Amino acid sequence: METITSAEPITIVATGGALFVAYLLIPPIWSFISYNLRGYKGDLTPAQALDLISTQNYVMIDIRSEKDKDRAGVPRLPSSAKNRMVAIPLEELPSKLRSLVRNTKKVEAEIAALKISYLKKISKSSNIVIMDSYCDSAKTVARTLASLGFNNCWVVADGFSGRKGWLQSRLGTDSYNFSLVEILSPSNVFPAAAKRFGTTSTKFLPGAE
Repeated sequence: METITSAEPITIVATGGALFVAYLLIPPIWSFISYNLRGYKGDLTPAQALDLISTQNYVMIDIRSEKDKDRAGVPRLPSSAKNRMVAIPLEELPSKLRSLVRNTKKVEAEIAALKISYLKKISKSSNIVIMDSYCDSAKTVARTLASLGFNNCWVVADGFSGRKGWLQSRLGTDSYNFSLVEILSPSNVFPAAAKRFGTTSTKFLPGAE
């Protein structure tokens, strides 16, 4: 108290101004540092993801395998938001190719990211939420998309089946009915990548347009 009252007024003003500037600058600086450390925008709880997809212009990409969706189900979304959910399942590399690469999981995730980048409904300004079973592969996909210029990529924390994931959050699930899935030709989804990746199909989840 004595230090404050004995200081020159100009010193007090300067100190207060410096603290105010620091107050304004620290959050964006920390956000920038965090973004660079993560390599993508951030993590969302399942409840946050559901709210954003239901009320704002966010798109969720489910990268789980067909087997995982058959076993665990798919997120239940309001009818108005079902066209904001797209399935781009991770696919295993052919056995001959798997023996030639160092990190097959990373390569598979990066291929999925490239497919996502060619979706017609996705642009570099889109808000993209990636979900897998436990969020490990989703982080790689999000980082790869960010490196391609898609800077608004989020990951569902703990994925669909993790300890605090979608299932444990009790947000609602639907069964995955393969017969209801719309299959798009690869050339319609990612024309430049179709030749590179063959005839892999991109599927919309039940109820999606």
